[in-house]
Amino acid sequence: MYRILLKLKRFFKKVLKVKAETRQSPATGARSRIEKFILLITAALLIALLYPGENLFFPLDFPRRGEIAFDDIIAPFQITVAKSPQEMQEERKAAVEAVPILLKYDSRVVDSVLSRLSQFMNSVDSAVKIIRAKPKSARTQINADSLIAFMSNDINLRFPFLDGGVITKLLRGGNIFHVRTVIQEILKDDIYFSGVLPSMESLPEPRIRPVIVSIDKREVFLVRDKLLDVPRAYVNFLAALNNRLISDSIDVDIYYELGRHFIIPNLAVDIHEMQSRQEAARAEISPVSEVVMQGEIITRAGSRISDRQEKIMESMYRQMETSARGEGWYAPYLPVLARFLLILISFLMLYLYLYYFHRRIYLSNPKILSLFLIYGLELVLIYLIGIRLDLSIYLFPIAIFSLLVTVLFDAQIGTFNTFILALLLGVLHRFNFSLVLITIIVGTVACYSTQRVRNRAEFFRSIAYLSITYIALIYLLESFKVSPPGQLLNLFGFGLANSIITPLLSIGIMPVFESLFGFTTDITLLELSDLNRPLLKRLSLEAPGTYHHSILVGNLAEAAAKAIDANSLLARVGAYYHDIGKIEIPEYFVENQLGIKSKHDGLAPSMSAIILASHVKKGRWLGEEADLPDEVLNFIEEHHGTMTMNYFLNKAKEAGIADPSVDDYRYPGPRPQTRETAIVMLADTVEAASRTLSEPKPARIRNLVQRIISERIQSGELQDCPLTLRDLADITESFTQILTGVFHSRIEYPKKEEKE
Repeated sequence: MYRILLKLKRFFKKVLKVKAETRQSPATGARSRIEKFILLITAALLIALLYPGENLFFPLDFPRRGEIAFDDIIAPFQITVAKSPQEMQEERKAAVEAVPILLKYDSRVVDSVLSRLSQFMNSVDSAVKIIRAKPKSARTQINADSLIAFMSNDINLRFPFLDGGVITKLLRGGNIFHVRTVIQEILKDDIYFSGVLPSMESLPEPRIRPVIVSIDKREVFLVRDKLLDVPRAYVNFLAALNNRLISDSIDVDIYYELGRHFIIPNLAVDIHEMQSRQEAARAEISPVSEVVMQGEIITRAGSRISDRQEKIMESMYRQMETSARGEGWYAPYLPVLARFLLILISFLMLYLYLYYFHRRIYLSNPKILSLFLIYGLELVLIYLIGIRLDLSIYLFPIAIFSLLVTVLFDAQIGTFNTFILALLLGVLHRFNFSLVLITIIVGTVACYSTQRVRNRAEFFRSIAYLSITYIALIYLLESFKVSPPGQLLNLFGFGLANSIITPLLSIGIMPVFESLFGFTTDITLLELSDLNRPLLKRLSLEAPGTYHHSILVGNLAEAAAKAIDANSLLARVGAYYHDIGKIEIPEYFVENQLGIKSKHDGLAPSMSAIILASHVKKGRWLGEEADLPDEVLNFIEEHHGTMTMNYFLNKAKEAGIADPSVDDYRYPGPRPQTRETAIVMLADTVEAASRTLSEPKPARIRNLVQRIISERIQSGELQDCPLTLRDLADITESFTQILTGVFHSRIEYPKKEEKE
């Protein structure tokens, strides 16, 4: 998965031609200018058309819910207020839910049940008459029992759903007429009066709604809880028998065991009729909420706009827009055009600022694209929180924008862009002064609280500053609005929550922009400076001499960068990784040979030069595989520049090679493009050369450093970097101090004399 994401990132950077800032060639051609123009127009159009979409055609001075009306607003014509899609949906849903459950009563089932009960009772009655016709004597008693059993089996064969024991009890002396009467009455009056459902689960979703039972041509309204399914019908049947027992002498068990078998469901949900009534109820919902007559006062001056008044004015402006379309196609689009021009002017100010004060960023289209994407991200977040979720203005994540721009660029660019963002939000939110003020103050505090971020823990300092700022702003702004104390406490909570969440979100979002657009922040550099990183750990194990050399070069480079006010952290990290290409073949480099015979003794000088030069390309490849940022990869390529390997060149001459090509013994380059890479080049050479000093005294060290720097100046290796002579003097002094400390002398302790 990591490999796939790495390839996608490289593809994205290749398409956008994203390079390190030092490698970004100034794009001054016509194509670059056209791309800048397209970026500008596209960003302004997208913001003007899409933010916020539902208020696109409304005037900027359109009063909103909760705001105070400055003048009386009177309906200039009859206004038809339409219901919103959400209101229509809710009302239609309520209308559909109000339709009662329709149950169809099947009388044929009841007639069939009663007919079958009569057939059974007639069969039992006929059998009882046959049994009673036999003489009653002790001798014939056995024959009578056999006859009863025979008749019971015969009836049970015709009515197999009944229990044979109940039939036998009825044949032995039950009052057949009374049994028939009691069961029929209970079935008609208590069970089938409203019908029986197969199961309560067959009903639609359990909501509180009435139930209509359609019996023939009449409809009976019932409560859902009064409906009977088969288990409830059994319970009701038994309860009715117990009530009869109070006034009549019956065997409840026999009556129940007999009668419950004649309870069969006869109710079914009438789906088609219910759907028809639901459609009718849905169609009856009017799309019109209310009608405001011409001349009617919508709101008085000085009163707060309510939800109803806001809807009326929205409908009024929609009707005005429709009327304007009849007068000319362009009239409704004038607010959009005004918004587009204001946004365009804001971004033109940004372009002018970058052109005059940050020309390198202005000439980098990928950097401009990253800025516009940060604007887009901020506006999307504000749109979701402020418009979609309708949350407080103090929850707008203003600080995310300022933190991202400051950390990725610098505090000056972050501050200026914060003012541009304030202009945009003022235009898009109808010149809301409170929002503009909050954006400027909160954004500025966020910029200057993160202008020097060396680790992610320093974002907590930003959280503290933002919390204090929000509390002060909320107190001042809400005091002018005379907000109640309870509401003020809630707003304080919003501000504190915003102060905590926005820096944390910035930490999570920042690596995306760093990776895709070639930014290298101090946070990333600090992470790369960890000596336990896999690449540095491998270097320490496989090429310990090179590892130790890189650490010393890092110390020299950091001190020199501090002396000339360059990026000391970048110089140190670049020095750590500048020789990682030696991991592949460490034994070919002198610092890793540990006194063993040199591998180059048996090689041709040209081959040795190829091997030494290869560590630059291999280092670049290893760095890309480890996903090192471009600013660090530049140290790998530039730390030797295009210097000549004089040792092997002279060796080739001594071997008798006539006029060897100097280019065959030259590093591929390029030359150092920044002060930091130039410092690492000098530190690399000085550290290696200092080991050849037999007596490393301060004066000899100083002479060595000055000689090496002079050679690099004369060879032209420093001509592409912005180092001045003053900088080189400071670097010389810094290198001398560090190397003097490294090669400091020790007091020779006297040896202990041996006892005689």
